[in-house]
Amino acid sequence: MTLKLPKELSLIAARLRRGVSWRLFRALSKPWAARFADVVLLVSFKAVAALGPKRSQNPPKVTIVVPVYNVREFFPLCLHSVRAQRYPNLEVIVIDDGSSDGSFELAASFDEIMKIRVLQKTNGGLGAARNTGFDRIGQTDYLLFLDSDDALPLGAIWRYVRAAEANKVDFVVSPAKRMRGLSFRWRADARQFYSNQGSRATTFLKDPLAIRDVTAWNRLFRWDFWKKHDLRFPEGVLYEDMAPMARAFCAAERFYVLNRAGYFWRVRTGDNKSITQRLGEFENLRDRMQSLQKTRKVLISAIDAGQANGKNMLEFQLRVASIDLQLHLPFVGNGDSQYDDMLKDTAKQLLGDCGPEFWQRVQGRYAPVLKQLVEN
Repeated sequence: MTLKLPKELSLIAARLRRGVSWRLFRALSKPWAARFADVVLLVSFKAVAALGPKRSQNPPKVTIVVPVYNVREFFPLCLHSVRAQRYPNLEVIVIDDGSSDGSFELAASFDEIMKIRVLQKTNGGLGAARNTGFDRIGQTDYLLFLDSDDALPLGAIWRYVRAAEANKVDFVVSPAKRMRGLSFRWRADARQFYSNQGSRATTFLKDPLAIRDVTAWNRLFRWDFWKKHDLRFPEGVLYEDMAPMARAFCAAERFYVLNRAGYFWRVRTGDNKSITQRLGEFENLRDRMQSLQKTRKVLISAIDAGQANGKNMLEFQLRVASIDLQLHLPFVGNGDSQYDDMLKDTAKQLLGDCGPEFWQRVQGRYAPVLKQLVEN
């Protein structure tokens, strides 16, 4: 017999559980927890890497491009996670983007234990570093991007390659886990895309929710596909991967969706925040808004070419309303009129034609505020 609580007590119990869960999450997201998690992962990665590459007959070549700028604190975990893949036909190209903290020297020291090329350039941002990296590729079968403060889960490259080879797709994409201290959680913004149908070969027309995930680092590209479509990143801006990854979705004949985590994405704790975590800065807002506008243009061109349709545009608008704009709304009214005006203008440009049915589907705590901002 199951004991059924009265409705009022059930609500109180649910609130208590949420409160405990949130307090636990905050405790496990402290800087000390991040340091502890890094030590545990590093020991694990080194132990697995010590076993050496797995034996495999003629595995396809995978090239990983790793841009780095002043992240010496996190960089060893990144590179050891690559070693721990135990993939036998792997090349790593590290592009040092003008670091001043010893990141270049650290990367160069890995030359003794893995196949790695380390190149230096003057600081130009993440997009320029990635472009420099893949421009240096001579021959490869697959391309993968890895940010230098992040890491690869064990076996990730094997899963990517097996899915790509078995399904003959243009690229493979997988969900990422947010690595924040001892807390490893699925990315909330793309969760629906990955949980809908499990692993599958699909297209952008069949899977319009794909627009929820336009980061460059959680996917393996067939090198021929990347070159054929001349994919490149805009330089000197943040959120440089939005429009190129939207182009990749549109251009692909098919891509494969894995339902297992293929990437550990670090959310930094303490004072050392990444620039994309500084949501209240005008430059951050400006670059996100410009990237959203570029992505919209990509989708309009794709619709004209028959690579996308109205459902793809609708899901893009729902993403903009439920995620992108709401991340910046809490900083409106803090005294920066330039910030406020850009957010309002972009919201009206991207969502001004949306009706009541659309707003009923928008998620997020600031949805009513955003709706009022767009309609006034």
